[in-house]
Amino acid sequence: MADDIDDLLDEVEESFTNSKLRKKDKICESVKSDDLKDLLDEFEPPPQPIDSGNISDIASSKSGGSRKCSTPILSGTTCPKGMSTGATLRACDKLRCVLCDSFVILIDGFAWAEKTDYLFLRNNYPDISRLRARLDSQRGIRAYACQCQHRSVRETKNVNSESNLKWVCGGH
Repeated sequence: MADDIDDLLDEVEESFTNSKLRKKDKICESVKSDDLKDLLDEFEPPPQPIDSGNISDIASSKSGGSRKCSTPILSGTTCPKGMSTGATLRACDKLRCVLCDSFVILIDGFAWAEKTDYLFLRNNYPDISRLRARLDSQRGIRAYACQCQHRSVRETKNVNSESNLKWVCGGH
């Protein structure tokens, strides 16, 4: 009889341990599949419902990249900010520097002082309150800066025409 009880206890213990392992495996599988799903969503966002009114958004989402300016433009405050297309010229407000890999900030109504240099920008970017130490108030001018370069612009000009300027549209 003692052997029967021992066998029965062994059987119960074994079934209890197996059920725990099965539950643990299911939990691990679900955690793994959730992690995998999150990783895949980072690279490719889940499909969005199609809005018939936004044909250009659908075309850009199919191409896999975000929309970019046809020609990135720098301009004073007379030109609105936004994405520049072949039909409309706008000052690109999503510029990114290829050299320092920082977004370019735009400050309307200010120009950079002559004593503004690389080290000042490097130490104070992107804190506009600290950058104001080297900004002069001027109507119609827009100040542009990343961590390594700066420009004050009044006239509309192509980013590519500026010498030594390595800014590109980062996508809208």
